[in-house]
Amino acid sequence: MSRSNTSLNLPVAWTEPGSKARLHILRSHGSSKAVIIRRKPSKCFHIVSWDTASDALEYGSWFSGRIYSERCDLSWDGRWMVYLAMGSGGETWNGICEPPWLRTVADVPNMGTWAGGGFFSDARTLRSNDVWHHDRSLCEFSKSKKFPFSIERMESGGEVFPIFSHRLERDGWKREGDFGKDKGISLKHSSYSILCLDDPGWSWQPTSEHPVLRMFYRGYLVHGYTFEFVLDGSNLLDVEVDWATWDAKGDLLVARRGAIERYSLPALKRDSPDFLLDLENLTPPTKDAQQSGASNPSQRTSPVATSAAPRQSLFLSSA
Repeated sequence: MSRSNTSLNLPVAWTEPGSKARLHILRSHGSSKAVIIRRKPSKCFHIVSWDTASDALEYGSWFSGRIYSERCDLSWDGRWMVYLAMGSGGETWNGICEPPWLRTVADVPNMGTWAGGGFFSDARTLRSNDVWHHDRSLCEFSKSKKFPFSIERMESGGEVFPIFSHRLERDGWKREGDFGKDKGISLKHSSYSILCLDDPGWSWQPTSEHPVLRMFYRGYLVHGYTFEFVLDGSNLLDVEVDWATWDAKGDLLVARRGAIERYSLPALKRDSPDFLLDLENLTPPTKDAQQSGASNPSQRTSPVATSAAPRQSLFLSSA
């Protein structure tokens, strides 16, 4: 169920920077735990844990740099997160942390932004995507007693693909065919833009009672890798949706316009979410709060700007 696209009639949400926070949702495969990666402004990231069973949220690290959300993943129980990050000075690393806190329990440098990150192929195995470009790998920590899973180096490479495809397939997405053709286009607010023509996309139907959720790759546009989501038989999802996924219990999780939404099956039938929370107006902690966090990094009762890697402090210097 592809939609035709041309460079002349793309939605504004894909071609203009916009003012709303960008959100990506990571869901755990075996629990109700999820993580929200919030981006606003472009080089400021905030990590929030979300228990979709109780809708309790825990606000964690603020980070100055870049988190590559498509190359992040959560462990089966939602306790661990693997990610690729770039610090404010341009250094990159692969890390394993306990969200919503980015301070790493294990980390290795990455060679730029090629490859990086990883995904949990099952409850006991993390596949690290660091095989191509460095002599270090997260698999060095495979026998660590800190982790209840092994770490295996995977032969992948690339940027978002193919590592992102592995995560999607693990979750339950089914690829509907080969990718569409890429076409270079010019956008006012982007120095490099690619439009993907007629992508057949992915589909995911958790049970026969659920509608089919579809996702289409639309290219590399003003916000980076861009996807469109459609729910069969419904107009619920629009082009402003940043991300949509089913959680482990079959609820639809949606991120758009700086807010998160959760829909059970009854909520989908009435087109009204069971839970909606606007994360648009969150602000980084003050400089005093940052310094307090630096002196006591184990204090995790409030959002504190922390270093993503333990080897140095990368406190947020500005919003």
